[in-house]
Amino acid sequence: MDINDEILDKKVEFLKDRAEEITKPTAISIGKNMGLLVDGTIGWLGAWGETQKIRQEMYVKEFKKRLNTKISNIPENYLIEPKMKEIGPTIDASKYYYEDEYYVKMFSDLLQSSCDTRMLNRVHPAFVEFIKQLSPLDAKFLSCFNIKKTYPIAEVEEVFEDGKLALFCNTLFDFSKSNVSFTIPEQLKLTISLNNLIRLGLVVKNSNILELNYDYNIFKQHFLYKSYEKIKELPNSKLRINKYRIELTEMGRNFLACCLKDCDE
Repeated sequence: MDINDEILDKKVEFLKDRAEEITKPTAISIGKNMGLLVDGTIGWLGAWGETQKIRQEMYVKEFKKRLNTKISNIPENYLIEPKMKEIGPTIDASKYYYEDEYYVKMFSDLLQSSCDTRMLNRVHPAFVEFIKQLSPLDAKFLSCFNIKKTYPIAEVEEVFEDGKLALFCNTLFDFSKSNVSFTIPEQLKLTISLNNLIRLGLVVKNSNILELNYDYNIFKQHFLYKSYEKIKELPNSKLRINKYRIELTEMGRNFLACCLKDCDE
């Protein structure tokens, strides 16, 4: 066997081993590939990793174009060289959040805001972590506040004859004044999004100040309210609507202004 045949045999053996790792990952192969991630390399050694690498390269190329466009729209007298401690973590985090448009938009908006002197008092170091802790639905929820500053919501509870209460799990929302629409599956997850936004300190739920000039009885036409009427525990119990208004906190308003601008410039 000459040297070329020996090299060819080694290549075939190597590819065979890699194919087995791709089709049936082992603890060793997973550990190796996780190690590559720690070292700053994205993806598996197999087809999945190659696909992700290509997608990431395409994203980086498009992301730079997007940034250039955004930054070029800042008037020169408002331009400022951003500090690495501010943009470094943002750029680093954005490398792994390229599969959903909302993440791309939030990171690019935040980087643009970091280069604009008009936004310096609004940009906060926590915004990078906020973005990482938002789901695409959370971001979509937040974008509603670009259209209207407050929204009515309602919580429904079942009131029994003995005065005991049973709260239904899903909150009722009315985003009819927004141009953002939610599918039925998304509406069923909005309560989780609201809880997360409240946890992050971006949104507050207020029971003392209600939505001005709003008839909360409209919620009785909500599809969830009608479903609650059908699944009440007792026929003599009643449904009661607890009224609230949701709005952004000061941190939430700054986050929206810096990371979820009304439209792409």
